[in-house]
Amino acid sequence: MVFDRIQTGILIIEPETHMIIDANDHAEALLGVKKDKLVGKVCHDFVCPAHCGECPITDQHKTFHNTERVLLSASGERIPILKTVAPASVGGKAYLIESFVDIRDRKRAEERKIALLAYLNESVLRIKNPLELTGQNLNQIEQQIGSGEYTPEEIRMQIRIQLNNIMAMAATLQDLAKKASEEREDIPDGFREFFIGK
Repeated sequence: MVFDRIQTGILIIEPETHMIIDANDHAEALLGVKKDKLVGKVCHDFVCPAHCGECPITDQHKTFHNTERVLLSASGERIPILKTVAPASVGGKAYLIESFVDIRDRKRAEERKIALLAYLNESVLRIKNPLELTGQNLNQIEQQIGSGEYTPEEIRMQIRIQLNNIMAMAATLQDLAKKASEEREDIPDGFREFFIGK
């Protein structure tokens, strides 16, 4: 019951021939192949791209514990997985227990994180220089106030100019957010409404 219900794909493999002798329900689902089509087939066709004679476990004596690999499904999809292979003895006979966990969601989360960082970097680059210039201009205005060389109206006009610059920078950021939310399908509707007002 545990073998079939656990949310981890499991294959039991004969180490000398690399034949699959059993598979659980989750392995079937990930591979897109029924157990009767898996049993008797070589594991290289599904969970390991290595050629015969180049098995990382039996030929190269490597260990796999939560190692990132790719699963080849029947539909041709390459599914990123975390794979663990452990030797086991059943009835005095040696087997390899190969387990794998689907990490597509984690990969998508990593891609979203990278996209968000790229968006933030672009935002910073677009407003960095204007912000620095605005800061310098405001410092100059502060010095002008006490100098007596400028009328209050002239100083107010300069402050209005800097206010317009700040509003333009805010609009630039809003435009970036709108474009990002319109182009990315994975942004939740609530955030999309906040960004683009829809």
